[in-house]
Amino acid sequence: MRKEVFYDKNALKELQELGGAAQKEFQAYIAILVEEGKLEFPEARKVSKNLFEIRVIHEGAYRAFYAYIRKDYIILLHFFPKKTQKTPLKNIKIAQQRLKQYE
Repeated sequence: MRKEVFYDKNALKELQELGGAAQKEFQAYIAILVEEGKLEFPEARKVSKNLFEIRVIHEGAYRAFYAYIRKDYIILLHFFPKKTQKTPLKNIKIAQQRLKQYE
């Protein structure tokens, strides 16, 4: 089921600040999201009711949060390098705040 993907303007800046290899991995996963409409574990996981996380490990760990808007849209909300075992709550809150603009 094909989906349209949009980037929050801040998320797009964050993605551009990541290394080239991490960007390419994210773009590959985003292409799968466009074509199939979802990602499976371990590439992604559900974080909360309407927030999902893309997981990239390439010369470090990186994460991106996304959400489904209506039925046919996906919004990419936040990209960041992961430095701890557990995803920091502050990063989840950033994604949730950005999501409120689109709901």
